[in-house]
Amino acid sequence: MKQRMRSTVRSVFLVCFLTVFLSAPEASGADGRVVIFALNDMHSQLLPVTTKVKTTTVLFGGLAHAGGVIAEQRAAEKDPVLALQAGDMVAGLMWRLFSGEPEFSALEHAGVQAGTLGNHEFDYGVEHLKKLLSFTSMPMVVSNLEFDDDFLKQRVLKRLMLQAGAMKVGVFGLASPNLFALAGAGDSVKVDAALRQISEKMVAGLREEGADAILLLSRLSDEENEALAAGVEGIHAILGGSSHNELHETRIVEGPNGWKTALGRAGAYCAFVGRLRLAVKDGKLDEQETEWSLLRVTPRARTDGDVLALALEYERKLNEAMLFTIGTFSDTADARAQTVRARESALGNLIADSLRWRLKTDVAVINGGGVRGDKIFPAGSVSRKVLAEILPFDNEIHIVVLTGEQLRKAFEIAASSLVGKDDRYESSVRTYAGGFLQISGARVVYSLSGRPTLVDPDGKVLEWGNRVKSLHVERDGAWLPVEDDASYTLAANSWTATGGDRFSVLGDAPQQKTDFKDLDVLADYIASHPDGRVRLELDGRIAVEE
Repeated sequence: MKQRMRSTVRSVFLVCFLTVFLSAPEASGADGRVVIFALNDMHSQLLPVTTKVKTTTVLFGGLAHAGGVIAEQRAAEKDPVLALQAGDMVAGLMWRLFSGEPEFSALEHAGVQAGTLGNHEFDYGVEHLKKLLSFTSMPMVVSNLEFDDDFLKQRVLKRLMLQAGAMKVGVFGLASPNLFALAGAGDSVKVDAALRQISEKMVAGLREEGADAILLLSRLSDEENEALAAGVEGIHAILGGSSHNELHETRIVEGPNGWKTALGRAGAYCAFVGRLRLAVKDGKLDEQETEWSLLRVTPRARTDGDVLALALEYERKLNEAMLFTIGTFSDTADARAQTVRARESALGNLIADSLRWRLKTDVAVINGGGVRGDKIFPAGSVSRKVLAEILPFDNEIHIVVLTGEQLRKAFEIAASSLVGKDDRYESSVRTYAGGFLQISGARVVYSLSGRPTLVDPDGKVLEWGNRVKSLHVERDGAWLPVEDDASYTLAANSWTATGGDRFSVLGDAPQQKTDFKDLDVLADYIASHPDGRVRLELDGRIAVEE
């Protein structure tokens, strides 16, 4: 393999035996192959996920086993290997209590060499993120974020170069333009939504620095990834995304001048390790030799001993802090995203009921994205740890005062997240699935044959829809139609109340911040029942019609 050599001054540091170049020579166009193991959306899942499928307990995923899969596969590969992560490595209780130390220590133990930041890395603000980055030397690359903080300016790179055998692999990263609608990044972080222009700039810079292959670590939607692959020349592969959808087969998209880009998504919770065999010939993707596949992670997979030991230690610490019984679920609690973000949920009913019980409001709501765990919790004793898995963000509760018209509009925004038959959903003008509202004190009927409300990422309503077929509020023991001019009180977490998920109609309304936290309220509500026993039931408060 012939390669031109040019000297230049470089800033280098070593991570997991690979050199990361902040500057490098002009592109050599070297041919070759590299195998990339990819993870995304781990969500602090170090140990296997435990869930219920009907009456069977099922275990899958977790970095302890995924790390074992990577190690086993790495040893068997003939080509040079990279291991990368594509964001949302942290989430929930572990992230909140330990500031990312267990997750990123484990990633380094597992041989992951570099990554990007997702929205969950910003869940608890910039200072929490800075603490995370102080625990790891792993390079982080995000090309479209601008930070006011000097530490983050230095710590989060625009692009980087990894050496894989004889090949120089350039890497850049993109955060979602809707980052502020997904996480509390704060005013000290700004996101640039000009994705194509930034990508073209990064590609040009990496080519000039000598990249033989260029990778994008993406926190974008599947549609945005497809559009970049089709619109930008020079990206050999796009790994990751925000959908949690796995890509089970090789997908190659043709772009300008016949350029080919491979796509890869490994899903969530380390249920799979993505494997991309990336082949380059004459500077371009060798379509015939490039292959994407998924390696399933099961409890029978080999474990990474270092990761397992670290995971068990932090699980012990977590249990010491949170493993005490609050009450009892008489039924299983379905916290799966597909349930809490698309239809009436028995668990959503319970949480919303607890907020209305504590705050004494007419209506209470909890956004589907605020309910986590993404699994079915078994019936039986419920610990504070379980409740913290379900409500991990420690959100304060606000009381919002709305007219009936404003209340109806809030539900219209929620309805824009639902995808009907032949409905072309576009995330740029619709709220996310996480903006679907679970409710208490109200009954709503949605008709998906109606127009969805169109609202931009800043919460500006472009066009009001008409999907709310009927809306009733319980008053004096009767279900009464909502009156436009009447006044209603609504309890919601701080995220939704202040305009998160594009609920500008709530963010602009008069409201009172309280000292109540959603987790504490739910725990108190469960404990208030006789013997702490609660039923999780559907009662028809949300209906969705095609």
